[in-house]
Parts: sequence; structure tokens; C-alpha cells
Amino acid sequence: MVVLNALETRVSLEQTQRAIDRYFGIMGRGGDFADCYTTDVTWITSDTGERIHGPNSVRDYIVALHANMVDMQTRRFRVGDGSVYLEGDCADTLNRTSNRICYCVAYDMKDDLISAMRCYGPIAQFTS
Repeated sequence: MVVLNALETRVSLEQTQRAIDRYFGIMGRGGDFADCYTTDVTWITSDTGERIHGPNSVRDYIVALHANMVDMQTRRFRVGDGSVYLEGDCADTLNRTSNRICYCVAYDMKDDLISAMRCYGPIAQFTS
């Protein structure tokens, strides 16, 4: 069995920043951001426990989600060694109130790719 030390497995802050900038850049241009995922990437929606697996399925889920989220705003964005946290909100179109729906997405990085995403907040309503 080979054991790697922490320095060999850690994704640096700079590497994480480059990878997440590339991801949002491709997404912002309407490109195929599935290339930014590992082959075993997962998306988990915390409020329902829904799990999506694989680059194309995760991409398609996020595209459908974003299509139904009105007036999305990023509030905080933090990058660490191998992880990224995005806090945002969007209009509550389902209940037609002036309230906003808050959420947080946690990204785990493996090398230059996103290996897992977990979304915290009641956003599942935007996928139906």
C-alpha cells in the first residue's frame, strides 16, 4: 500500500483559484463546463438528499437549475486549498414574495477539477 503525505495530495490555493476561475469562465460563456469535473463528480442537494453523479448529468442538472433561478446574486465567495464556498441568493419565484432564497455551494477539488459539490439551502424547487 502506498501512503501519500499531505503535501502530495493537497490542492494549493493558487491551483484551486485557477480551476474555479476556469469553471465559472466557461459557464459564463455558455460553454461545456462538464470538462471541469472529475469523471466521478457528485452533486448533492442537502434539502432533499438528491444525488447526481457524473460530469454530463451534473452539468445538465446545474443548467436546468440555473434556468429557473431568477436574479441570482453571489454574496460571498471563498477559495481555500482544495475547496471553494459560494454563498448566494435568488428571487423566490415559487412563492412570489419579496423574500430571497439563500444557499451555499461547497466545492471539493481534486487536482484541477471539481470532484464534488454540495448545495445547502432550499433550491430543489428550481429543478422541477
